Amino acid sequence: MEQTELQRTARLVEMNRERFHEVQERIEQVINVLGEHDVTATILETLAKKNHDSEMKMHVSIGAGVTLTCQHPGGGEGSTIVDLGSGIFGERTWSDAATLTRERMEELGQLLENLQSQSQQLEATITTLAQSFTAAAEAQPPVNTLPPAEPAEPSEPESEDSQSTATKPKRRRGGMFGNELTLDD
Repeated sequence: MEQTELQRTARLVEMNRERFHEVQERIEQVINVLGEHDVTATILETLAKKNHDSEMKMHVSIGAGVTLTCQHPGGGEGSTIVDLGSGIFGERTWSDAATLTRERMEELGQLLENLQSQSQQLEATITTLAQSFTAAAEAQPPVNTLPPAEPAEPSEPESEDSQSTATKPKRRRGGMFGNELTLDD
């Protein structure tokens, strides 16, 4: 495998790693949303099971440490405003809202499964590419990076001015792992 092919493989590995991290972030986001939906559905289901003939008082957190006091006068199941999609909101009973929330949880569960499948595929692709890169890099002939030996100079005394203006041969510094190719090359 040529050097350009190795670099292309290394770029593919890095691109797939970035995509893998993006998918992992999306998985975490979906898990958080699923948790919120579960709490919401549980609350709505609990409210729907209460005795609707009696008056209810409750506190609803709206965020930033602020809680609203709500009252339900009794005489039937309460209602709530639900996002129906596309920015359209509608009034639904607590039980209907709980059902809608559970349906959304099923859809989110399917999305989570899809993302986890993508994550596994990306992980397998990264592993395969990294192994092929490593094998190809090890098969590369070693590159001689040392300059050819220079003949020894005569030991004549030189003036300080000529020593300071003379160029010293620059030595190439080796990397942490010597001169082997890495995924960053």
